[in-house]
Amino acid sequence: MDWVEALLKKSCNNTLTKSEVLHSLFHMIEVNEDTLNHIESDKREFGPELEELKKTEIKDLNFHLKYYRGLVNYINSVSENKIIEKHLY
Repeated sequence: MDWVEALLKKSCNNTLTKSEVLHSLFHMIEVNEDTLNHIESDKREFGPELEELKKTEIKDLNFHLKYYRGLVNYINSVSENKIIEKHLY
C-alpha cells in the first residue's frame, strides 16, 4: 500500500492538509465498500460458524463506513482557516 507509506512519511515530516486527510478517508470508504460488496455478493454456504463470522464482518464494515463518513462530514464542516488557526495557537 504505497499510499499509506506516503501518508505516513508525510505525516512524520509535517501536518497533513484537509484535502489529504479527506482523500485518505475517501479511499478507506471505497476499500470498505468494495470489501462489503464482495462479502455480501458471495452466496456460497459456509456453515453456521463461518456464517456467524461473515455477519460479524459485515457489521464491522458497516460500523467503519459510518465512522469514516462521519469523519468526512465533520472535517468538511470545519473551514480550512479554522484548522490553521487552531494549529498555530
